[in-house]
Amino acid sequence: RKVNYNDCFDREALEIRLNEARCSGKADPSLIDEFNRRNLEANVKGEDALEVTDNMLESAVGGDGTLPGGLPPDMLKSMMSDPELVNMLRSPKMQEVMKLVMEGGQDALEDAMTNDKEAYECVTKLNSIMGNMK
Repeated sequence: RKVNYNDCFDREALEIRLNEARCSGKADPSLIDEFNRRNLEANVKGEDALEVTDNMLESAVGGDGTLPGGLPPDMLKSMMSDPELVNMLRSPKMQEVMKLVMEGGQDALEDAMTNDKEAYECVTKLNSIMGNMK
């Protein structure tokens, strides 16, 4: 997660810090770069979409069994099988929004949605797609 823990002097403080990061959606933004690298490799191989492997999920799942922001791993697999959603995740603006959340949490997302019409439209569309998946 690349969470700063320099001021955590015991296990309890570290657990609280990590839990706060997980709940807020904060994560290592280099995950987006890794997604792009793997996506490019899949495209070079002629594959339509990036397959989410169990190994990939295991490396990102926290102690509570969820991905950053509380997303269940099975939902991510389902999301990655939706071509419309995969295309959206490939968009530079959506990736910018995801990095904002990973670095600044929910507050950064709310600020971006208030001040950036394109970010608002991306998140609204993503919510609509994900709502149809339930």
